[in-house]
Amino acid sequence: MRKAILKVLLSYFILYVLQFLIFPLFCDVIGKGTRPIAVLCITTVIITLIGMTAFSDKMRFWLLGLIFYTTLIFLYAPEGAYGVGLRGLDLDGMHSYYDYSTRYIGIAIVVIWVLILQLLVWCFVKLLKLIKFIVGKLKK
Repeated sequence: MRKAILKVLLSYFILYVLQFLIFPLFCDVIGKGTRPIAVLCITTVIITLIGMTAFSDKMRFWLLGLIFYTTLIFLYAPEGAYGVGLRGLDLDGMHSYYDYSTRYIGIAIVVIWVLILQLLVWCFVKLLKLIKFIVGKLKK
């Protein structure tokens, strides 16, 4: 059980490093738009799916890990990455700008989005295990 929690924390650390340290260097994830959302969704789904199938599918471990992930984002998130800290709209010549006071709202939105994606992946993994169980019973 202890090893599973450590592996889930490692999964979150890898997710954080990919999303907030590596991808801001190579991809345009600063700002609002479809590319930052796509990068956030794809990396979250892939890392969570691998972690839930390889390490543990217990959601309580993943919720504990989400606290660790949130703490890492609070410690360092590039200005405007995935819309964190951006205020305003990009309409009719207006541009969004970075405001430190809106950083916490942006972090909350990112964490809620990650939680929703992980819940969907968790349901998918549980459904696959149920189907595997039913097929195994039918073969006997």
